[in-house]
Amino acid sequence: MSVLSGGNMIKKKAKKKAKKQSPLDKIQKAIAKLEKLHEKEDAIVESINDIIYEAHEDGADNDLKWE
Repeated sequence: MSVLSGGNMIKKKAKKKAKKQSPLDKIQKAIAKLEKLHEKEDAIVESINDIIYEAHEDGADNDLKWE
């Protein structure tokens, strides 16, 4: 019988094996990311439309022309 110095025994923690994701789980995760991205895009488009509307109301139409 062997005793480690100081009388302490070291126990190794068992590593949990990572659960492998199914293709369906991967697809659902990707779709969730796309939905979040789409929400952000909608917010940006709305913000741009608000800026254009406010500029139009202020009579700054000349500033909005594309060259």
